[in-house]
Amino acid sequence: MAEIRIVAIRKIKIGSKVQCDIYSKDGALILKKGNVMTEHILEKLETMGVTRVLVEAGTVELIDDAPEKKEDGGLPKDNIDKYSDNFILKKEFEQGKETLLNKDVDGSHEVALSIAGKLMASGSVKKELDELKYGTEGVVTHSLNTAVLAGAIGIENGFPKEEIEQLVVGGMLHDIGKLYIDPAVLNKKGRLNDREYEIMKTHAEEGYRKLCDNKGVSQHIRLMAFQHHENNDGTGYPKRLHGDQILFEARIIHVVDVYEAMTAKRCYKDSLLSGDVMEFVMGRYATMFDTKAMDMFLKTIPAYKKGDLIKLSDGTKCQVLESNPKNSLRPLVVLLDSMKVVDLYNDRNFLSKTVTEYISKEGDIVKHNN
Repeated sequence: MAEIRIVAIRKIKIGSKVQCDIYSKDGALILKKGNVMTEHILEKLETMGVTRVLVEAGTVELIDDAPEKKEDGGLPKDNIDKYSDNFILKKEFEQGKETLLNKDVDGSHEVALSIAGKLMASGSVKKELDELKYGTEGVVTHSLNTAVLAGAIGIENGFPKEEIEQLVVGGMLHDIGKLYIDPAVLNKKGRLNDREYEIMKTHAEEGYRKLCDNKGVSQHIRLMAFQHHENNDGTGYPKRLHGDQILFEARIIHVVDVYEAMTAKRCYKDSLLSGDVMEFVMGRYATMFDTKAMDMFLKTIPAYKKGDLIKLSDGTKCQVLESNPKNSLRPLVVLLDSMKVVDLYNDRNFLSKTVTEYISKEGDIVKHNN
């Protein structure tokens, strides 16, 4: 059957003839095949609260994305410019890209505070988490994503305003030391050798030193950079701290940092299925990761985002509609062969079926245990 995609209705070109029935994200028929897309129809859909719809690939003419821009200076590329205008943090991500690449701590601090303010004002971070991109390369995108994920954990778990701000700033600046690593090591494709790994590990201490040079950065934020690779059982670096010796905010950054890094594509590895990463993280409960930080992480971060295309163990292709707060590995989906909406957590006919593949919007297939 034809590939089904979720697209923003504003990406459908005005005047293009719709060659298939269009469904809302919850599976309801909203526009029949043969209609011509008009500005009036788009406005009506938006009035109904419909911003994204299901279409068959090739049946609707879409507005092309802006061409990807490349970065100079030896750092991996970042696709910040691909974020839609609907993303409330688009401006901050664009600014953060520049401040981080310029190693501007003061500027990055201000951008992070703006991100924290918008996240807290939104009331719910669900939409912002759905907008994050993980298929990118680069320290900058990783740092921005980590900032949002850390802030989301603070918001969803009722942290005070000041602590949420510190988490976002700490997430933004936790890897600032990597910007001082030799690009030949930072961007190397393939595994690092022992010497290169030791060089890479210096980024925690280097980041701490650079942040100590700035009097406007609190000691808590400096320690998040210094301690975000310390493991709960004392096997991490740079000081092999354990348990309560590690700043609690740094323990949160540690979980988020590992999750984001494993989910993202890098110059030296492909992205991993978010469900696999979630299971990896859960498997290191109380050893690599602090139990309280882990509980907060699992309550907040979904294994699959709305719009993700996944395949089940019986070969069924589905599109994710909503994450399940009780078990994010079992989301609410729409079956693409029948357009039936199924709750993988509660539907007894699907309890034995597992997610085996994730198919990106670019068509890349990521399999479990890859």
